[in-house]
Amino acid sequence: MAYEFVRESEAKQYRSDCSYVLKETCELLKKKGISAQFSLVGSGARNMITRDGNGPYDLDYNLLVMKADDEYRDPRLLKDTIRNALNKAVGGKFFSDAQDSTSCLTALLHFKDTPNVEFSFDVAIIKKNPNGNYMRLVHNKPWNQYTWNEVPRSHQVKDRADDIKEEGLWQEVRDKYLEKKNMYLSWQDHNHPSFVVYVEAVNEVYNRYFNRGGGYSVQSIF
Repeated sequence: MAYEFVRESEAKQYRSDCSYVLKETCELLKKKGISAQFSLVGSGARNMITRDGNGPYDLDYNLLVMKADDEYRDPRLLKDTIRNALNKAVGGKFFSDAQDSTSCLTALLHFKDTPNVEFSFDVAIIKKNPNGNYMRLVHNKPWNQYTWNEVPRSHQVKDRADDIKEEGLWQEVRDKYLEKKNMYLSWQDHNHPSFVVYVEAVNEVYNRYFNRGGGYSVQSIF
């Protein structure tokens, strides 16, 4: 199997259901002293939803924690609180309770009366560090440790994506994104959620064409 892009018309209803659940999750978190907002990964990068062959596909969201009470400095408590809020928001309406994976929370939608998965959505918990880069909350299961891992050069990704689009090079980002998704799939690497792959794809294409002065260059700027 290999990843391929999903048509926008097909994903529209699922995106609506996910937005409903995540809006409710953010409202529940606010009552717990956590201010957060969600975004579809690559939402500015339209039509970049993928599926693995003919199987079920998923949507990938970031839940950005903007402010939280001091008790949530404990990343384990923070993730458990977010997972509980997400499960309460789901409430059996659409999805099963969220599973705690290494890099995100995953909620599954099953076909009626069968155990087969129809659709799922992943929620990566992130925050910004003082340098402006994003940090993602990771559960290192073999050691049962919760840590914040930096996504390198992620603070520049929006501006770089805008530059790439303005020069008509966005198809190269789409191609690179799909290539990298399939590379990690072939490696059985489950530690690269879509947001990380998206940042890598944007940075690689940017580095191929732009130099420090903003012009084109075939040399990497790093």
